[in-house]
Amino acid sequence: MIGERLHQRISELGLTQQRAADQLEISQSRLNQYLKNKREPDAQMFCRICRTFSVSPNWLYGFEDGSPAEAPKIDKSALETAVLFLKKYEEKHHKSFSAEKSARIITVAYDIIISESAENAQKAMEWIIEAAA
Repeated sequence: MIGERLHQRISELGLTQQRAADQLEISQSRLNQYLKNKREPDAQMFCRICRTFSVSPNWLYGFEDGSPAEAPKIDKSALETAVLFLKKYEEKHHKSFSAEKSARIITVAYDIIISESAENAQKAMEWIIEAAA
């Protein structure tokens, strides 16, 4: 799903694959692997894609319909908080999630962060990660 959505967004923005890869600071070959769903972006790259192309994690995974231009703007601070939480959790519990699982956890964590208080978000994210582990 990520590959199709990423391809859609790059087309909407009128970018070539090379220009999109340059914006992400990766090779065109690596971008092509994402576009063809041959490789999943890791958590940092997933967030970079969301920030660079102004798409929400939910849209990128296909949980939201329509064009990203129609979707609410991404809260970059919430996205960074979700990534930071996941990294701290992995370090604290000596766990390492796959790229796909990390991206999915970040997607759910992002939703929780933008809809809950900080305290409730922290508790909910810990529960979600435990359930995903």
